[in-house]
Formats: sequence, C-alpha cells, structure tokens
Amino acid sequence: MGNPILLIIIAATMFAVIGGLTLASHLYNLNGIKSKTVGDGQHGTARFSSKGGLRRIYKFVPFEPKVWRAAKGKDLHLPQGVIVGCQKKHGQTVALVDTGDVHTMMIGAAGCGKTAFWLYPNLEYACAAGMSFLTTDTKGDLYRNYGNIAKEKYGYSVAVIDLRNPTKSDGNNLLHLVNKYMDLSKENPDNLAYRAKAEKYAKIIAKTLIYNDGDASAYGQNAFFYDAAEGLLTAAILLIAEYAPSAQRHIVSVFKLIQDLLARGRGTQYLRPSHAVGHVHGHVPPQRFSRLGIGAGPLFRYRHRCGKVLQGEMRRLYRTAGGKSEHLLHGKPAHPADVPGDSDRGGRERRGSR
Repeated sequence: MGNPILLIIIAATMFAVIGGLTLASHLYNLNGIKSKTVGDGQHGTARFSSKGGLRRIYKFVPFEPKVWRAAKGKDLHLPQGVIVGCQKKHGQTVALVDTGDVHTMMIGAAGCGKTAFWLYPNLEYACAAGMSFLTTDTKGDLYRNYGNIAKEKYGYSVAVIDLRNPTKSDGNNLLHLVNKYMDLSKENPDNLAYRAKAEKYAKIIAKTLIYNDGDASAYGQNAFFYDAAEGLLTAAILLIAEYAPSAQRHIVSVFKLIQDLLARGRGTQYLRPSHAVGHVHGHVPPQRFSRLGIGAGPLFRYRHRCGKVLQGEMRRLYRTAGGKSEHLLHGKPAHPADVPGDSDRGGRERRGSR
C-alpha cells in the first residue's frame, strides 16, 4: 500500500491547479471588455485619419501644372510618389502625395472618373517629379492626351509598345540592363558590383522565361531540367551581352545561340548538343559566372539530359521570339511614322522615361 499522506498531497495539488485554471478563465475573458460602442478595440482599431495623422503620412504639395510645365520639370524638387487625394485651401488645390514604397489600387465603377480625376493628375505629377513610368493603354487615350505633354512640356522620351502590331512598335530590348552593366563592368574591371548587377538581371530574365507559369516546385521530378535550363539560359544571356557585337545583343541572339547548340549536323561534322555545350564551356574564362551556368548539371557530360534541357529552353523561347515580335525584341526604336495612330487600338503599352 502506498503512503496515504503522499496521495493526499497529490490530490490537493491537482485540485489546486484545476481550481486556479477555473478562476483564471473567469477573470480573463471577453466579459472583461467594457460595454462601449467603440474605443476598447472589440470592434477593431481602424478609424478616420485626423489632420495631424494625414500630415505625418502624406506630403502636402501644391498642385500647379502650369508652373511645372513652364519650368519644363526642372529644379522643382518635388517628392516622388503617388497622389492619393487632394484638399482645397484658399482656392488652391493641394495634392496628398504618398511617398512610401507601396502599391496603390484604384477601384471604381465605369465612368466615375478614375482616369480623368486620378490617373491624369498622377501622370502630370510623375512627369513633373521626373519619374519614369509605364502605363497600359488599350484605348490609346493616354498617349493622345499626355504623350505630347510629356514630350514637349517635360522633355520625356515616350515609347509605344504595340503588341498587336509588333512591326509598328518601338523596340524593347529585354537585355538592356544586362548590356548596360556589362559595358560598365568592362570599363571598370575592378568594380565587381557592375558585373554582379549584370548577372542579377540575367538571372531575372532567365527565371521569367523558364518559369513563366510557376516555379520549380510545380514540376516534380522534372525540376532538375528546368533548373538546369535556367542556369544555361542565364549563361547564354551573359555570353551574348559580353561577347556579341553591339547590334546583336538582344534576346533573339540568345535564341539563335541555343539553336546552334542544338544543331545535329553541319556538313561532314556531327556535333552533339552535349559536345557543343562542352566546347563553349571550355572557351569561357573560369572566373565568369557564364561558365558556371553552362556547366550546370554538369550538362555537357550527359548528352541525353543536355538535349532535353536545350529542347525545353527552345520551347520557352519560342513563346517569346517570333517572326513579328523579332523587331520589337531587337530594341530598335520605330520610325515616328510607324507609331500606331488613333485607328489602331488595343494591346499597346506606353512607356515614358527621362
């Protein structure tokens, strides 16, 4: 038989714990909140901002388009941001500018003034503040109403990207930033930051083209081939940016390079894709990231895997590079006469930069 005193102590302890929990549950519950309509947090803490709160969150900027246009947007020193509202003070319109690095969504019914009373003032302010921007313009209204203002009043370079008529579109070279930082890297070989930026943007382009409908986790056992294709495409982009002639540094040249690596016969020579990739791999300096990307896998040792990876890349690039889109992807500006007129509507993007 056990010690009865020990059993009594254990039982008393258990009753004390259970009683303490019961008491605590009565002391700390929702019944302790005061029965007030607002103020105690039981209905949330959201509220309308006070005047002091608005001044802490937003910049109050006088909205003066005439003054901005007369100054050609120079020496205005306006804070960059998005206009989210306005106030009238002594007959003058004051814009509330959100300078935070945030997203803004405008929702409204058709005809409520989203374009005329919100987008147009934001475009005017973006031009005055010197911000580069891109707008989707399916109707062509933004280009007609603000294209010339941005050009003539603020000195902007306005490009028209027409996805329905690529041959009449301005160019959009996907490799622009890669080429830019690769050139700076050549001019400043001791500055590794430039080459790192070129590699960063090459990786972004490759990832966007390879994983345009998901990421590697969605491909299961085939994830290896997509990861390898991403590394190989990154290497091809860097090779084109570093070694190709200036006029050929665009995504179409990358497409043609992958095609050459896939070539199965040239005259009397028979060149497997794995041998072609290995040949390029041997000629790239060892300190270059493009050499690491080519050796991803390592691909050139396994001809069947290498062929599958290259074929996967070709399928992805076929979606991007086509006969009509080749002019657009070259990055060459269109002649002013080729810019779509008012009758060509739909599928266009307007891009302004200064």
